[in-house]
Amino acid sequence: MTDHFHTIVIGAGSGGLTVAYGLASLGRRVALIEARHVGGDCTNVGCVPSKMLIHLAGQRGSDATTVFAEVRRRRDALRAQETQEFGAVANLSLIIGQARIVAPHQVAVALPHGSERILTARHIVVATGTRPRLLTVPGLPAERALTNERIFEIDHTPCHLAIIGGGAIGVELAFAFRNLGSRVSIIDIAPRVLTRYPPEASRAIEESLRTRGVALHLNTRVDSYDEAAHTLRIECAGQTTSLDEVDAVLIAVGRERNVEGLGLEKAGVRVTPRDGIVTDAYGRTSAPNIFAIGDVTATSAFTHSANAQGRRVVQRIAFPWLPARDPEPLYPGVVFSDPEVATVGLSPQQIAQRYHPHLIKRIFINLATQTDRGYTDDVQQGFIIVDAIRLTGRILGVTIVAPKASEMVSFFTLAIQESISLYRLYRIVYPYPTFSSGIQKVADTFLRDTLTGLRHELGTYLRYRLANPRGAIGSALEGAVVN
Repeated sequence: MTDHFHTIVIGAGSGGLTVAYGLASLGRRVALIEARHVGGDCTNVGCVPSKMLIHLAGQRGSDATTVFAEVRRRRDALRAQETQEFGAVANLSLIIGQARIVAPHQVAVALPHGSERILTARHIVVATGTRPRLLTVPGLPAERALTNERIFEIDHTPCHLAIIGGGAIGVELAFAFRNLGSRVSIIDIAPRVLTRYPPEASRAIEESLRTRGVALHLNTRVDSYDEAAHTLRIECAGQTTSLDEVDAVLIAVGRERNVEGLGLEKAGVRVTPRDGIVTDAYGRTSAPNIFAIGDVTATSAFTHSANAQGRRVVQRIAFPWLPARDPEPLYPGVVFSDPEVATVGLSPQQIAQRYHPHLIKRIFINLATQTDRGYTDDVQQGFIIVDAIRLTGRILGVTIVAPKASEMVSFFTLAIQESISLYRLYRIVYPYPTFSSGIQKVADTFLRDTLTGLRHELGTYLRYRLANPRGAIGSALEGAVVN
């Protein structure tokens, strides 16, 4: 028996749920296929349990057993709620099973009890996400090896948690487990933690980690584990040392896209090792009726970006006559460390590739010393860095390190996306005392430096506005002073 739908969505994570609910609410008949749990990584092994763990671990007198039990209870309650809610949506059929595309408009679903169900649809949306990249450590027993999928199932704090990987997952959980009383060590082959973020952010977080007693072993690789001695051998610059009393190892060395076994190549969907499923700005793949969103694509690495891509796919499928000229929106990145790190816009490396260095005005505001909220809250680490075009005040990239950087970054996301210059930010009134008054300090600094040195700023802008970093002539990407 074959069931026909308007759209089949494979994967019930953030992006898949957005598409399925959006189209169903518009009257389209949708099949939503999920192999494991509704909510995907975010609800079950990612954002939700990790942020609950961070929150509960930071409370005074936190008991580890109680904390882990509460994290699982609240996560499971949310999963059950989402499963019930989406299972009851009109026009939406929630199907638990393993999906495989067998033709451009046909999907076979292997059901849990062993039978198979064949579905057809005008459109197919792939939103299967990622899984942890595994790393083999010689001698490490399976029960001591943890990933983000297993770490929330433990019911006690390790005596010594070794974290392999200094990215967002490793750093966030390092703070949480240190707050719960574990001895924590981070090992990474890179020279700094959070290598996807600017060096200034890395230095601030490294200092915060060390202050809290987290040991950092950078430029270091893992050699092996000795079960009898409970030691993890690591190597740095040819020298091997051992970390003692290591009873758990968290492997956080990246993610791998879930694209295997989906039948993508047979359906004419282009997949590359670097970019995953190749799409246009609206999620359309090389097969015209198949879309892909979320972590299986090259441009999404967050729950919020998968959600945003899902919204664009709903627009493209439900209203194909609407213009489709807009590029993908900006996706801010956040690490929920202590303090938090948030970025949006171009990275320093991207700016250096596109613009002559003399054209860029970098503004650094120390939130600890230049805002009264930093003083009242005894902030030790906190700053805002803004890279903008000289004279015009056009913002290119922003880095925030602050207790609530995640709540501040959207202000700059709007400013960059809508070309709101620092001149306009100067005219906004900010409440006092808040960390957002640091944004006012950024605008104040830009206007003071620009207006007091106007002749120099104008000359520099006119000289370098058409020059690329190598001095060749490029296109002018900004006009006169804006907004």
